[in-house]
Amino acid sequence: MRSDVQREYGGALWLLAAEQNCSQALLEDVHTLQTVLKENPDYIKLICSPDVHLDERLALLDKAFRGNVHAYVLNFLKILAQRGHFAFLPDCLDEYCRKYDEANNIENVTVYSAVPLSPAQEDALRDKLCAKLGKTIRLHVEVDPSVIGGIRVQTEKTSLDGTVRHKINTIRDNLLQSVI
Repeated sequence: MRSDVQREYGGALWLLAAEQNCSQALLEDVHTLQTVLKENPDYIKLICSPDVHLDERLALLDKAFRGNVHAYVLNFLKILAQRGHFAFLPDCLDEYCRKYDEANNIENVTVYSAVPLSPAQEDALRDKLCAKLGKTIRLHVEVDPSVIGGIRVQTEKTSLDGTVRHKINTIRDNLLQSVI
C-alpha cells in the first residue's frame, strides 16, 4: 500500500516532469538515485538525523547532487529534507517510476525460471506478453531452482504459474482433499 507522502511527492515530481516534457531525463536521475541509495543505505539516515542542522543537510545534498541530477530532482530532494520527509525518498522514487510506466503503457513483469532463459527465449516471452497485455514489457528474469521446471510470470496485478512445483502442489492438495 502506497503512503500518502509517496503518492503526493512522487506524483508531484511526475506531474512537473510531464508538464515540462522532461519525464525521461528525470526517470534516468530517479534510477541513479535509487542505485546511490542502495549502495549507500546510511545516506538517508544522515540526511534525516536530528544531529545534522537543516542548512548542513541542504549543503550535503548540493555537494552530492548539484550538476549530477536535473535541478528539479535536486529541488525535490531539498523539499523532502526541509519538510522532514526524506525517509520516504525511496518510496517517492518508486511512485515516480510507477507513474512514468503507467503514462507510457509499460508493464513490469518478473519471470521466475529454474534455469536462465536464453536471449531468444526472453525475446519470445516478451513478445507474447506484449501481445497478450497490449503494453510494452519490461522483463526481469530471476532464476529460482525451487520452481523445478517451467516458469512463473508475475505482474503487478496477476500471476501465471506454469511451474512444475505448482503442478506438484496442486496434485498434492487434490490428493489431500480426496476422501478415501
